[in-house]
Amino acid sequence: MVLSYDFTDDNWNQFDAYGVKLATNDNVVVQARNIDAYFVIQFAPFNASNLSSPCHVNYAGSKSNDTNFIYNIVVPEGDVNGASVIFVGENTNNSTSPYPFVGHLRVNSSCMATYDIQYFNSSGHDEFFVVGVDPSGQQAYGFSSRFAFSYDLQTHKITLLQQWPIPNFTPHAVDVSSNYVAIIAGFVTTTQNIYNPFIYMLQMNISSYSIVETWPYVPSSSSWQATTTNRDASTFTRKHMMSVSIHDNTSAVLVGMPSFNIVFWFNIEGTNLTVFGQRENGYQRGYGQSLGWSDESGGPYPVILANTYTFPYEWSSSIIYWFYPAQFLSSNPIMPMLPTVQCPLWVDLQQELLTIAMGTLNLVLLDSSGQVYVMLAAAEGFYPDTSVAIGTNPTFSSPTSCPAGTFKNWVGVYICYPCTAGQMNTDDGNAEWLTYGCDGENSICPLGSITNDTYSDMTTSISQEVSYPESPESIIFDDILIVNMFSFGTSTSCLMVSPVFWTMVMTGFVILILLIMGILKFSKQHVKTRLMIKRIFRQADIIREGELWVGGLASLALIVLVMFAYHFSGSYLNQYPIETAPPSTFACDQTIRNAKFQTNLQSLTTPRSEEVEPIFELLDEQHFKLTIDFINTQQNCDDVTITQIVHSYSQVIVSNCTYNRSTVTISTTLQSHTVSLIYNFAKAVSIGGFRISFYSEQIELNNKSSNSNYFVQEFNFVQPFFVYNQTMAYDPTIVYELTRIINQTYPLDDNGLYSYNALWSPVTTSSTSDLFLTYEEYMYYGLLKTTFTISISEVTYYTMNVQQPIAKKSEIIFHNLLFTTVCLELFGLMFIGMKLIGLPLFNGFRYFIEKHSNLIHPEPFSDKSNEALKTQEQLSSYFKPIPNKSNETSKTQEQLPKYPKPVADKSNEASKAQEQLPKYSKPVPNKSNEASKTQEQLPKYSKPISDKSNEVSKTREQLPKYFKPVAGKNQKY
Repeated sequence: MVLSYDFTDDNWNQFDAYGVKLATNDNVVVQARNIDAYFVIQFAPFNASNLSSPCHVNYAGSKSNDTNFIYNIVVPEGDVNGASVIFVGENTNNSTSPYPFVGHLRVNSSCMATYDIQYFNSSGHDEFFVVGVDPSGQQAYGFSSRFAFSYDLQTHKITLLQQWPIPNFTPHAVDVSSNYVAIIAGFVTTTQNIYNPFIYMLQMNISSYSIVETWPYVPSSSSWQATTTNRDASTFTRKHMMSVSIHDNTSAVLVGMPSFNIVFWFNIEGTNLTVFGQRENGYQRGYGQSLGWSDESGGPYPVILANTYTFPYEWSSSIIYWFYPAQFLSSNPIMPMLPTVQCPLWVDLQQELLTIAMGTLNLVLLDSSGQVYVMLAAAEGFYPDTSVAIGTNPTFSSPTSCPAGTFKNWVGVYICYPCTAGQMNTDDGNAEWLTYGCDGENSICPLGSITNDTYSDMTTSISQEVSYPESPESIIFDDILIVNMFSFGTSTSCLMVSPVFWTMVMTGFVILILLIMGILKFSKQHVKTRLMIKRIFRQADIIREGELWVGGLASLALIVLVMFAYHFSGSYLNQYPIETAPPSTFACDQTIRNAKFQTNLQSLTTPRSEEVEPIFELLDEQHFKLTIDFINTQQNCDDVTITQIVHSYSQVIVSNCTYNRSTVTISTTLQSHTVSLIYNFAKAVSIGGFRISFYSEQIELNNKSSNSNYFVQEFNFVQPFFVYNQTMAYDPTIVYELTRIINQTYPLDDNGLYSYNALWSPVTTSSTSDLFLTYEEYMYYGLLKTTFTISISEVTYYTMNVQQPIAKKSEIIFHNLLFTTVCLELFGLMFIGMKLIGLPLFNGFRYFIEKHSNLIHPEPFSDKSNEALKTQEQLSSYFKPIPNKSNETSKTQEQLPKYPKPVADKSNEASKAQEQLPKYSKPVPNKSNEASKTQEQLPKYSKPISDKSNEVSKTREQLPKYFKPVAGKNQKY
């Protein structure tokens, strides 16, 4: 007989075809295996020391060759006495049409089973047939697209619900609360053959139900879900599966719609079904294919199987998430619960997961091969290690203590949390569930710390490269010399080296000499001393070539300025090159150097001269030693393997590894300057930070033929990477680019040695945001297996720095001679200015003052006596008082010009006139011939005096240079 419907081989081999075939509570784990036609039942306790063998119970009718295909199974949440399994499906054997059925299997711990199975009248094949049971295990309810029923689990009585079916509605998932409220999720079809998700909340009783609330899912018009029609939703596919889970104590409801990649969280509030939140997973399919609730402390917490299917619905990945309510409401990504390195998938477990089921704390999952794995809740300080398996099918996780740097202070299946910044957990292998504060004064405790060591020696950077200087504003030696000769700083150090300051000091000394000379002028005892000083300074006059003794004084200041110029020039000459030049203590600016610079980038493809080529060869000959310190971690040398990749060829290499102070130090000699190293760590242990070091010895070469010296510096580079409140990512990749830095130094002498100095400059373009994880990122990515990658390469250009002296020796000598000449001319110009402008102004000013102030007006005795008195006032600044001889004075008065008033004939009046002469005139001997000589010394304002005498002739020596010399005399004044 030909059957009207046959399930395909794929249907029989798939462990989720047409529904859920995995169920659990705290007492039992049950799996229905259509391909084997039996149930797998595993009883508690679920622990390695007291784990019983599972029961295998054959399907009802298997001995009579009945072919029963089970769609869905459920177990009551509160059943603790053996196993109570409710299942629905279709029987297709020896019939012209499939018969749907419902059954109840009771199994005790001794694997003794009793069946109750009841068949319904055939109405044709049904693609969707779901079942739910209340938590107490009293009543079950089944729904298909054609009929619905209640099933009394105590009497095994079937009661059809006559109100069913609901027009155009196809049920895909159901769950029932202790209040007999059923949440049914499915699709409603429209006349355009479009299937829209729809949720019914029904109040159930034995023979009927009432629709309490309905909730249609209407996607946003701008979302990609709005374009989803689900035209093939009338046929069972994984794409159109749905899931429903009610948390009975809180009336919270989860509904998963994988075809829309979305999960909704509802709350049952009386007769209302209120949306609490929703969680999407992007433009994919499969999110919420299966789900449940975890009752860990503070719960309930949603647990969701997030499968990813690419179009056209090909499986890509399976991840299980565990949510806090705030995480569920947020759109931020979170850390998976499974798989992570802390909780990886067991090696014999397939990557594709089909179904999850939740007990109070335990999580049960089913893979695509039919393997059941149970993640057992772990105590405080422990987490379920899913890398191992206890048992066969089902298999169980093993509790493992939290790794150092993490903690867990609750009972459940979730992984251990990392210690927050400033906290640490030092123990590994103990049941640590508390953290400790880092109490070190300068301790470094990043995220996931295992110690509070300071690591002060690990946080210091070393870089040989310095910023290459720029040329000074002026690179002309004349300008540099002038600026430094006439600079006048405000600091003490600047004053001590300032030429202007010491020139001013010498000028003060010159002024002091002038004052002394002025004082000696009025001393009869030091006339010879004064004349000797004049002769000395006149001989020292290099400005007026011995013409003026004052010029000798000015020459002292000039000599000081020139000596400073010579000293500055000599010291400035030796300020080259900058690498060996000491501080410029001879100048106010101690950074001044006899060097100018030029920097440029050049391509490595540009042809290089024979003089430059050796430095490139030496750079290529340097072999690097790479050392990486992984800090604040419990990774050890046995956990790491290193793969070196050179020119696409990879090999596992041996390196020098040590572990000390919670730091793994790995040193490797690089085979090339272009290389990648991959450090694979086996443990899922946090790493607080790392430090990268490069080292290579110096290389030197002297080439006498090219008169050049080539020197490649020792390569010593250290760069630490720390972020205080973060931990190293599980797959950081850091990239270093090496640049050749070449410094070419020209010699100071034409026959000197050219110097080429080079070093490597490593620069990383990696950002700390790519190398480290924040707490939130850590909780998203988890403590995954760590793979650290460092990539090193050379750039295609190099930096050429050229250093040349601003002035060489011959140039400095020449410019110093020019400076000396200029200073001589400047000082000479000052004297000419004083002679042409200063002295006339001074004389005019003096005459003006003498004319309008301090004039003596004696009473008139006679015209002659008045004139003589005035004449004596004119001579007051040049002569000393004349001895009191009346006859000589009378003769002198007769020869005075018209300005003085006539002097009386009385000798006593002449004597009085003499007493009014100023103190500056020396006494003239009282002889008539001396009076006549005095006439010749009178200024142009006086008329000449006749009757010269020898005494007056001597007076000429006292007259200033402003008077013309007396005829017939050769002495120069």
